Amino acid sequence: METEAERRARMQSVAKGGDPIPPMRADSHSAADPAVETPVEARQGFLGRPVLVVLVGGLVLAIVAWLAVALLGY
Repeated sequence: METEAERRARMQSVAKGGDPIPPMRADSHSAADPAVETPVEARQGFLGRPVLVVLVGGLVLAIVAWLAVALLGY
């Protein structure tokens, strides 16, 4: 259990902004110590319905634009 003086000192350090955050450094890996990731960690994004909607919507818009250029171009 902390004393009242310790609590006040901690609260004052928090009020000042606390300790600075150290700069982030990349993990160093070598052939002897390779990075181990699960398939979920290695994936850059998640697949699913929203991705499919964006892809299909883009394809539909491209087809509509192609048809508009084909019809209005002549």
